[in-house]
Amino acid sequence: MMDTAASQTDESMRDGLGLDAFLVVGAVLAAVGWGGTQFLASSPGLALEVLGFEAAVVVVAYWLVASVGMVALALAAGQRVVRYSPLLWAWGGLVSLALLVDVAVVLGAFGPSLGRTLLWTPWPIVIGVGFALTGIVAAHRARGAYLVGALAAGLVVLAAILFPSTVADWAFAATGVVHAVPLLVDARVGDRDADPADDAASTYEFRELDRERAGDDAEEGGA
Repeated sequence: MMDTAASQTDESMRDGLGLDAFLVVGAVLAAVGWGGTQFLASSPGLALEVLGFEAAVVVVAYWLVASVGMVALALAAGQRVVRYSPLLWAWGGLVSLALLVDVAVVLGAFGPSLGRTLLWTPWPIVIGVGFALTGIVAAHRARGAYLVGALAAGLVVLAAILFPSTVADWAFAATGVVHAVPLLVDARVGDRDADPADDAASTYEFRELDRERAGDDAEEGGA
């Protein structure tokens, strides 16, 4: 009976969208979002002509829908490692801050010049902070990709500061690359356990650290 209960628990932990697939969905949404933003930036008036809304409104609406969709996907269809990942929820908080700024811009809380700057600037900052946090905390092979992504996000911001007049020509596409590539690398090479039951006890970001701590405790006990 106990074996049956354990088997049922293992099966329940395997149900749903895995972390790798979740990261791929995030990367695709990032690539589409930033690619679309770059396209609209290079085609002034197109969004208003085709959709009847300003480009800024269309872009912010996309990121709102994409962000809410990712949260809903994690909660409704994600495996336990997805639903209970501390880093994913930290990312949710960071993205929420960027979205709050964007919504304020669309609602006219800032002047036109400052509004144009604030519409994009929070995103590479959020991406850089999020990737730096992930790279520091993560204990798997993809952590290097996140640290490189954090550095690249900082360089994008620096380039925008040094060459502000050229931002609309390249910044959104560059942000998309910086945003999507580390997620795809993690989905491809992140050395997660094949058994989601291990993930249920401790999400993948902290798993190896916990094991090292457990090993140290065992050595102390043996001594």
